[in-house]
Amino acid sequence: MSASLPPDPLHCPPPTPRTDPRDAKAGAVVSDLNGYYDSQNIVSVGTPPVYSVILHHSHNREGGAGLRLYSTRSLDRGRTWSPLVPIEDSLTRQSHDGYQLVHTLPDGTERIYLFYGYNQGEDRYLDARGETVELLRSDMQLEEGYYFRYSDDQAQSWSPRHPIPVRRTRIDRDNPWGGRVMGMFMCDKPSVIHGAVYFAFQKTRDGAGETPGSEVFFLRSPDLLTVDDPAEASWQTLPLGEDGLQAPSGTLQLGEEPHILPVSDRDPQRVFCLWRTEVGRLAASYSSDGGAHWDTPHWLNYPGRPTSGRAPSADQEELRNPRGAITPIRLAQRTPDGRSVFALLFYNNGHTERLGYCGRRVMWLTVGHETPAKTIRWSQPEVALWWDGLFLDSRDDWNADWAIVDGAGYADWLEEDGQLSFVASNKLAVRYHRVEPRTLWHLRHQQALRHLPAHGLVMHHCSPAPGTHIRGPVLPDLRSGGGFTLVVEVSGVRDSVKHGQVLLSGLQEVTAALDDEPTDETITKGFELAVTAEGALALTITNGFGVSTTWQTTLAHPHALWDGAPHTVGFIVDGGPKVISVVVDEKLCDGGASHPQGWAFLARELGEIGGSAVCVAPDFAGALRRVLLYERALLTSEVIAIHRQGASAPSASDP
Repeated sequence: MSASLPPDPLHCPPPTPRTDPRDAKAGAVVSDLNGYYDSQNIVSVGTPPVYSVILHHSHNREGGAGLRLYSTRSLDRGRTWSPLVPIEDSLTRQSHDGYQLVHTLPDGTERIYLFYGYNQGEDRYLDARGETVELLRSDMQLEEGYYFRYSDDQAQSWSPRHPIPVRRTRIDRDNPWGGRVMGMFMCDKPSVIHGAVYFAFQKTRDGAGETPGSEVFFLRSPDLLTVDDPAEASWQTLPLGEDGLQAPSGTLQLGEEPHILPVSDRDPQRVFCLWRTEVGRLAASYSSDGGAHWDTPHWLNYPGRPTSGRAPSADQEELRNPRGAITPIRLAQRTPDGRSVFALLFYNNGHTERLGYCGRRVMWLTVGHETPAKTIRWSQPEVALWWDGLFLDSRDDWNADWAIVDGAGYADWLEEDGQLSFVASNKLAVRYHRVEPRTLWHLRHQQALRHLPAHGLVMHHCSPAPGTHIRGPVLPDLRSGGGFTLVVEVSGVRDSVKHGQVLLSGLQEVTAALDDEPTDETITKGFELAVTAEGALALTITNGFGVSTTWQTTLAHPHALWDGAPHTVGFIVDGGPKVISVVVDEKLCDGGASHPQGWAFLARELGEIGGSAVCVAPDFAGALRRVLLYERALLTSEVIAIHRQGASAPSASDP
């Protein structure tokens, strides 16, 4: 009898991915020495590609002694990284905030320019009363200006450093050093705009960073990429005049961590700037002369309309963001008619408490498109990255200083072959992440999507009769990272739709016994969709043992749902980031006038909730036109597509 041949492993099915690509912990570790990391950025050079990351790190606290720039490289597309190599030798003179720019030389080779701060700084000054003021950090005071180096061997070695002079302005002359030292720092990856190199930075009044009255400025070199000797390049500080850009309003009126990008191939002088503030919004401005002069700053909004209002407004569809870093990029891709496409990572919440060091646990992604007016219209966002590692904010002894390590931030983009990836840190480690291609596809095409997703659809009823009982599957256990989406199409008038009316009840009474002694006690678990006292729709989900989450639509005008017209409302329950979000028609709720954000965290302990027995509109005075239930968390873009699609049958070409 002949021996049987061993099975061919090539016929074995591939392993099933067991991690959420949006989980910050799932990223490839670039460096994890603890201490303090920040301002990491990434570029790709050569064929095959070499990834170069520059970061700054200290074994001390943020802003403490020992801060230094380091370089690391990856030869396998971000999977493994070389040991850190310092850019500067000194551990006492701080080097920091280094950002790279790749330029192709006339001979076809690629050069990496590295721009950074490297100054002794100051750790104190005398105030108007002659008293000494101690600064908490000394990495935000620059005397000479910025510096740059360059590498022609894929970041293996660097040229000598060369200074970049910065023009003194009013804010410098009015600071405690009379302009001898400037308070300033940058978090911007340089851009090439109409042949010139640009990057944005901020100046501060007292050199401490994040202080009232900081202003946005820009450095521009028209000839760095063309002169024979880069050390001979000329530099210009913009805008012209004595004053930089400031936010439209705010107690601190910050011009903090700005970015500058080109807007349009049709108008090379059209540039865009955006920056974070302390009022829960992003400030922005446009220039039509290459940054020499700027429009009055406005609050960045999804339609891309520069507005004149100074105070943030729930009516203006403004992008919300705490005092956390944002990361924009102009993509290489263009629309079919040649217009620019952009991407932006931000936090999608307007928290301002604790001086803004909260609200960093979930990063959201939006894609922008150049409009005919040469502004940027932004898509409704999707979750791009989430962090749940430290669980600090729920502790009784929570310390505000901890918030800066309780979430990913200071990301930097890499675009290759139409795909996006980025590096980011939680201040304790730097990781490399890839944007889920399916998410990016939906964001790029969000404006045109009009379909009914078929994947995961387990319940679809049109105009179900009030009081009808519907059987469905038990909803996925949220502890496993699963999720579900409930979509309804409703209409009604405010005079008839009242507080407490139930549209759907998926609550079920079951025994309270948990494989222990018999009991006559019962619990009620499941979900319920009902009308709140303010006229919002609220979804409650509960496991019956005291663990529940309730979240609602948050519109600028809560009664807008009940204007007699049909509206689509989608509740997305995502067990990965433990987030519940709400889409109304074609907009992701942003918190309206009543909440700092339009999404909420699920209770961490919330798991199996049942939900298989659903009663339809037992006492709802409006019309429930359609009910859809998915056993997965849909994308924001998919709920928008459902709204546009109407009442068609499931599409076989589900993207």
